[in-house]
Amino acid sequence: MKAPGYRPAIPDRSRLVSLDFGRLYLRDLGPDGAAAGPPLLLIHGLLVFGYAFRAVVPELAGTHRLLIPDLPGAGDSDRPPPVHCAGYSPTWLARVLLALLDDLGLDRVDVLGHSWGGAIAVCLADAAPERVRRLILADATCFAMPLPLEGRLALVPGVGPYVFKNLYRRAALAHYLARALADPSLLGDDDLDLYWDRLARTGGREAAYAMLTQLANDERMGAMLPRLRALTCDTLVMWGERDAIVPREHAERLRDAIAGAGLVWLDGCGHAVAEERPAAVTALVRRHLGAPA
Repeated sequence: MKAPGYRPAIPDRSRLVSLDFGRLYLRDLGPDGAAAGPPLLLIHGLLVFGYAFRAVVPELAGTHRLLIPDLPGAGDSDRPPPVHCAGYSPTWLARVLLALLDDLGLDRVDVLGHSWGGAIAVCLADAAPERVRRLILADATCFAMPLPLEGRLALVPGVGPYVFKNLYRRAALAHYLARALADPSLLGDDDLDLYWDRLARTGGREAAYAMLTQLANDERMGAMLPRLRALTCDTLVMWGERDAIVPREHAERLRDAIAGAGLVWLDGCGHAVAEERPAAVTALVRRHLGAPA
């Protein structure tokens, strides 16, 4: 007899995958086979890595194959210089993920993109609509973002890269991650240590800075609107109603731009929905993907 609360071990095929840009670290978890349905690709946001989805893995990996890459420039993946990878644009990052699906021999996936990962998910679905069955955009940064003072200083031509690399320290990351939570006490020291260790590795801050400049580029982000209007996959917009990072009106703009999209608010939740409300996120994911809650 299984003890109460027993949970079988999650199959884990995590590994480094060699692609054209270098090595990408992939968490490949859960059942592997057609019976599990299309795998679920989870794309993380800026300044973090795939570890940000840790709280939803135990439940989702019981019914879905989960593909959780560390994006190039983040986590345990390689960090090529921005000049070699189109400045870490969302379209370039989407091409990397399509190359990953090719390497894995996968024709179709479901996709959840959080924050900056949402913009990448939209570019992926736009570039290869036949490969994305269903899409979830969680607090997605698909429009040009208003930046705080320190963000605007970091983008000053000529001095911005120096400012970001030399002044963006552990305390600055802690401040950002705390703002991403409605309850900052949920940010543990161990979690902060992991996020800072990966960001501070050689090339990590240069990659993060390049992505930040993409996010603040009005012209580049303006190009997202036609991509959103062209989406044909079933799409759910999921949003923390106390998000202090992305303006609330962005959720409604996303919903209105995507034909047939639904919008669900997570009450009392900040920007980091998968970390702060994993049970609610899991239930919404299962419902949208068609699995029983």
